[in-house]
Amino acid sequence: MSATLGAIMGQGMPPEAPVVIFEYPIFLVGSDLTPLTQRMDEVIGRLTSWSSERKTTGTIKREPVTVTGKDSEEIFQNVQSLFLKNKWGDGTTIAPPTRSRVDWILTGTDHRPDELVGAGKVMPKGGILTYETLATCLAMAGGRPEYLPVLATACQSIVGRDNDFLTSSMSAYPGIMVNGPIAKQIRLSSGFGLFGPDPVRPAGTAIGRALWFVLQNVGGLVSGGGTIAQYGEMRHSCLCFAENESAAPAGWTSYAEEYHQRPGGANSVTYFLVRGGGVRGFTHRGRGDEPSPEVEILESFHRAAAVMKAVPTSGVPADQAGNEGLLLYPALVCNNMARAGWDKTKIKKHLTEELYYLRDEVKNKSGILRACKEKGIDINSLPERFALYSDPQRIRLVVSGGDHPSRAMWIPNIDVRGNVPLELPANWKKLMTQAADELGPPPMDY
Repeated sequence: MSATLGAIMGQGMPPEAPVVIFEYPIFLVGSDLTPLTQRMDEVIGRLTSWSSERKTTGTIKREPVTVTGKDSEEIFQNVQSLFLKNKWGDGTTIAPPTRSRVDWILTGTDHRPDELVGAGKVMPKGGILTYETLATCLAMAGGRPEYLPVLATACQSIVGRDNDFLTSSMSAYPGIMVNGPIAKQIRLSSGFGLFGPDPVRPAGTAIGRALWFVLQNVGGLVSGGGTIAQYGEMRHSCLCFAENESAAPAGWTSYAEEYHQRPGGANSVTYFLVRGGGVRGFTHRGRGDEPSPEVEILESFHRAAAVMKAVPTSGVPADQAGNEGLLLYPALVCNNMARAGWDKTKIKKHLTEELYYLRDEVKNKSGILRACKEKGIDINSLPERFALYSDPQRIRLVVSGGDHPSRAMWIPNIDVRGNVPLELPANWKKLMTQAADELGPPPMDY
């Protein structure tokens, strides 16, 4: 049912549009369609006689809600209940988005409160995203004014386009990656505790959570309603982190420079979707008994490939460019590899050579033999080895994560939806002074 609601809203129709519900088995191959024919009058009736209960058109602007109670504690609890009752919250405690707090968040932009963020509409519901709405979402997430430029820039890649991956059963989830000096200025992690939670660098948790409020409250992605979210993995706080550019090896370009041709040192925000599958950690550091650093590196790539590898289980195997993914290496690891003569190009090229599967690994898997038979192919005539990646650039190597030599991370199946330059408000220095007064100086151990 949630898939149907997502499809309905994706076409710009209201979620209360008429539906006739049939049991799932009727849609399986070889099923009995008699129940469908017996209810055709009901189907025709829904199609010809329904009209929406909503009679107004245009943007609906709701007045602020007043919450009362005998004391501040009860008022706070009543706010939590109200937001859950209306499906405005995300299941955990929110910060009440009071008028004064939303106005404070809005000091993080030069845009008017009623001005649209980009194209405005957030799909699949098509809700209108204004800067006031955006500030409300950030206030609910416990954010601060200096976080608003990053959140607004990320939303430039969301508004006005479909969110089909997020409505599906794939449990796709969104992510934000930031390049430029703003990351350190707003305390966004590029090192230890990269994905949070981190009280020293709280920006990522707040921005990621606020982004989901945008998708849920404005875009209609309520689990089991506008989105199937069969497992809903990684959605509680969307990934939000920065690249550790200042600690990268000399001569290494940042992600934004390499893939989006941004000037070095420029602020930009990349918004991406992970199309199913959680982050996958692997051990980079060896046992300590390797005969040389070069051998340790080569063995670490073998371990990386074992985690990155995705063996197909249906269809006839074929060489392909490969699914795009983010490969996160800490700066310490990258500098060690650079001293041993490994640059980004060499690392990615070597990994593509490690990423392959053997014919014997898949020939007895579900679907392979059947697909070969359908196409008249003798599976034993196929090559013994198939490359999983023919394009090394699809392995997007990013310098990020805590500076310890033991771990690295692979985020598979990413779909980059945009990289947008970030604009700072005119009062940026004032916001930085305010943050330092309230939170202390930014941490320097990135």
